[in-house]
Amino acid sequence: MSTIVVNVARRPDLTHAEFVDYWRNRHAPLIRSCPQFTEQLVSYTQYDAHAGPRDLAGLFGGSGDYDGVAVLRFRNRKALEDAFACDDYINRIRPDEPNFVDLDNCSAHVTDAFDVLGAPSRLFDVSGKTAVVTGGAKGVGAMIASALCEAGADVIVLGRDEAAGKDFVAGLEGARGTCRFVEADLASNEGVAAAAREIAGLADKIHVLVNNAGAFAAGPIEDANQQSWDSLMALNLRAPFFLIQALLPQLKAAAVAGDPARVVMIGSIGALWGRSSNGAYAYGASKAAIHQLTRMLASDLTAGGINVNAIAPGFFPSDMTDGFFSAVPGLKDQVVAGIPAGRLGTAEDIGGAVLYLASRAGAYVSGTVLPLEGALWQA
Repeated sequence: MSTIVVNVARRPDLTHAEFVDYWRNRHAPLIRSCPQFTEQLVSYTQYDAHAGPRDLAGLFGGSGDYDGVAVLRFRNRKALEDAFACDDYINRIRPDEPNFVDLDNCSAHVTDAFDVLGAPSRLFDVSGKTAVVTGGAKGVGAMIASALCEAGADVIVLGRDEAAGKDFVAGLEGARGTCRFVEADLASNEGVAAAAREIAGLADKIHVLVNNAGAFAAGPIEDANQQSWDSLMALNLRAPFFLIQALLPQLKAAAVAGDPARVVMIGSIGALWGRSSNGAYAYGASKAAIHQLTRMLASDLTAGGINVNAIAPGFFPSDMTDGFFSAVPGLKDQVVAGIPAGRLGTAEDIGGAVLYLASRAGAYVSGTVLPLEGALWQA
């Protein structure tokens, strides 16, 4: 492993506070958005020299009055050389450095590092990838968006509730990745088209698309009506398909050899078993269609560098399941008692499943429906 240590001096016309703000809030996200560069990195760490001892730079082999220290660790010397020769660095990162750094008064040196603690596996690394999560500010969608952002992805969250979206984004401040909220109503064709246009304006590449937005309804067959049926089908089934269609250029642009773009559809355990789930007819039918749509899309898109998979969650805490449980007293305890795992799903469970499918670990998986239900259906 090779490490480059850069003792950084701010540009003379910047205050230290302005330097740190630019370095962390503009330059770091830029680095994360350059996959040609970041795929060579094991880690990139910024140290604010003024926040610690005055001789902090000296601890890393430098001397002088520096404003910060950047430590970039690469897998080996060739990875270091490849990173600084790649187009991402030459055309995007390097031109930004004079905006905040006094290049003439910085110093850098390279050393071979000895790992006392090994670096985390790159198998599940999504740093630098751009992910879109529909319905991503609440419930299972928020669990997924949080996991991707904490793992280093730049996440675009779609949702109808602007206040909830802004609160969600604010709660992820300080995560490894970034998060932006786009207000969108995917229940109509116009809403899907508008959302796709806004996403395309924010990112020219979409590495991960999670189609999570959906609605749930249940009741006696006698109470079912065509309007509620069509409304649920529009959001649960039509919107995911046409959003994929609209974002195909960005998904194709993100695909590289060995690392395809990923579409993750959120299905349901309700589409795996034959129970009506208290009359959730439209919901179960829409999610069963999502499972089949996943297989069909995978058969057409995988060869072009876009993997398509579905996750079929069981019972996770959300507004949807809260409403489901509250409608029938004692149902939650009854459901948990019937789950061999003995509990509801957690954010780590659904987040980990998405990270698997979205990262190098899942690059050879396409066309599958992954049950995530604590053996409730399978066992």
